[in-house]
Amino acid sequence: MPLRTVVLVPVIAACAAAASIPPAAARTSADLPARSQLVQDRQVFLQTAEQGLAAARKYFWNAKAGWYDDFLFTPANTSTPLARLWSAYPLFETLAAVAVADPSPANKAALRSFANQAATLYWNPNLKPLGGYEWYPGLRSVKSTAYFDDSGWWGLAFIDAYRATHDPAYLDAAHRAFVFIVGAGWDPKRGGVWWETQHRHKTIEPLAAGVLIGTWLYKVRHKPWYLAQVNKLLRWANTHSCNKARGLYQRNATDGTVMDYAQGLMIAATQELCVLRKQPALCGRARALANASDRAFPTELAWAPQNDVVYVRWMLDYYRMTGDVRWYSLAYQNAKRALANSRGIYGLFTGRWSGEWLADGLQEHAATIELFAWLAASPLPKA
Repeated sequence: MPLRTVVLVPVIAACAAAASIPPAAARTSADLPARSQLVQDRQVFLQTAEQGLAAARKYFWNAKAGWYDDFLFTPANTSTPLARLWSAYPLFETLAAVAVADPSPANKAALRSFANQAATLYWNPNLKPLGGYEWYPGLRSVKSTAYFDDSGWWGLAFIDAYRATHDPAYLDAAHRAFVFIVGAGWDPKRGGVWWETQHRHKTIEPLAAGVLIGTWLYKVRHKPWYLAQVNKLLRWANTHSCNKARGLYQRNATDGTVMDYAQGLMIAATQELCVLRKQPALCGRARALANASDRAFPTELAWAPQNDVVYVRWMLDYYRMTGDVRWYSLAYQNAKRALANSRGIYGLFTGRWSGEWLADGLQEHAATIELFAWLAASPLPKA
């Protein structure tokens, strides 16, 4: 999709109007231990994440295929043993977070190795109009059913790879994901983003990911086209995917389900846009969404690690930008729960953060070590 000069229209009618959402009874720094304990715990979180990466390589690596398996105990007769993109996504994010928390040459090299493979393994150049990321490595059919949220997750991971390495090649990879979402995923007649290339369902997940990817690409590349696309996505979401009773984004116009990670993506993007565009009203909207999320989702997150970690990761980014310590507290409390409860076979994190066994999958283990890694990569609350 060619870049061109566009007229930038401010985003209006946000889903959560700042004036209409009262502040939540928020977690505060009083819920956290002394700073000296936080310093010690951050080191434990980083070490645990690094050990978790080594364990993922030991137990999930498929030497014959040169990539990770999806499950520890893969059936012998399966034709698709390798990690689905959604399963590999939290591992990608963990590598990025560890490289931010501890930017050693070895950690950056590990991230680059994974990112470089990821950019080609899951890329299908034959998807119309310009290619897109697939759910499984090596798919190359023009008729393949691809999912736009997969390109969303990969685009976000490449943004984080760029943030850790400052390698512009990862911005190119994120751009490809963004173009697939706003090009092939956008409905030009009625608006909204499709879930998959068969165009059967519209949903908030790829739209929210597209908003955040596009915001970061605009932040780094300063191309007006990115902002125009972001505004288009936001205008549609504010009109058609707003759960007004809860002040949050719902799955689509007919499904009132609100998902925590969709809110996290929208909150982080809206706060970034506030700073980039110097529009304080956007900061108020981000804060209103954050307050509504604080009411909607429990402190002890209990959906699934691979879903909840996306929410926590981007709320930590919101905390980084605003200093709103309740989101560091949310991450810290859930990381302590996971550290105490979630280990299973071989010491892998195969359980929920509350302790119930979940699955022998890469995504469960990787999601929990991602939680540790991003907490280690986040600044400590001010004393």
